Amino acid sequence: MMRVLTYIEEFNTFSICLRLAIATLFGGCIGLERGAHGQPAGIRTFSLVSLGACLSMITDEYLVLAYQSGDPARLAAQVISGIGFLGVGTIIVTRRNYVKGLTTAASLWATACLGISIGSGYIIGSVMAFLMIVFVMTVLTVISHLVDDYAKEINLYIEVDKDCGIDAIYQFIKNNHFRVVMIDKQKKQALQGKDGVYTVKLNLGKRQNHALILEQLYDVPSIHYVEEIR
Repeated sequence: MMRVLTYIEEFNTFSICLRLAIATLFGGCIGLERGAHGQPAGIRTFSLVSLGACLSMITDEYLVLAYQSGDPARLAAQVISGIGFLGVGTIIVTRRNYVKGLTTAASLWATACLGISIGSGYIIGSVMAFLMIVFVMTVLTVISHLVDDYAKEINLYIEVDKDCGIDAIYQFIKNNHFRVVMIDKQKKQALQGKDGVYTVKLNLGKRQNHALILEQLYDVPSIHYVEEIR
């Protein structure tokens, strides 16, 4: 096994082809998870990012060997800084002040670093990094959602009747013994016609199921639309 890894770390045709194949496969596997969550950057984007980063590292190594000069990490350094522009393109702020795409941007950057590692021939480190990325994107994502679903604080986007909606919100808070951390009236157009739009942050006092709180809010007649902001 060690002899195989040593051979892969050498600069030869088989090693180059294998590195590019591994980078494409690993990037695609990471992108598969993002695509399954409806993110704009999916399997093709992640495969190409990992492949391109890998190729840049291989090209660096080739230039150093061919011309006996240069910095073997110059192109790779540009990839690490340049991938930020692609990552920023996946981050959006919705009309409800909800920031989306941070995980996708971070995973794109990590995938680029993974491609560089594979391109350098550091296979053992690359495999471990790939497994850790998959662990973060799957297991830790589930844990994160569970923690968020039962957090002590909740951020809400609420559309209510302009005349009595705000009173209904305060009455609901009072009845459930919640504490208002922040309440802000928005000037933006409501989804439900001419309703008033509010963003509300509440301290629940203890861990509670956020889904049940949303159901209770929907039962209030003056509240026409409610969504949790995460």
